[in-house]
Amino acid sequence: MMAAGKRLEAAASNIANLRTTGPTPDDAGETSAYRPVAVAQADTFGGGVSATLVARNPAFELQYSPDDPAADEAGMVAAPAVDLASEMVDVLQARIGYAASAKVMKVANEMTRTAIDTLA
Repeated sequence: MMAAGKRLEAAASNIANLRTTGPTPDDAGETSAYRPVAVAQADTFGGGVSATLVARNPAFELQYSPDDPAADEAGMVAAPAVDLASEMVDVLQARIGYAASAKVMKVANEMTRTAIDTLA
């Protein structure tokens, strides 16, 4: 359930910052533009998964926006590499994953209750 929550957190952050731009990268490749995040999931010992937010690569794409205050002399800004349709799919997958986990917990609880009632 926590992994689904992290997926929803990542998608919400990316959607909220979809139009957040920044200056084009400097010589070191750094920019203050929003960097989209993704969720890295890994199996944990004993079952389950751990989920952490990681920076997505490529983090940004150059866009022509001469009226943007962060635009360089050529009118280019760094915009987050976020696809709204993909983020909405992630939101739906997180919702379905959360619902599936909740159902598993409910069934496990019912099975435990039945086993206790049978043994008691």
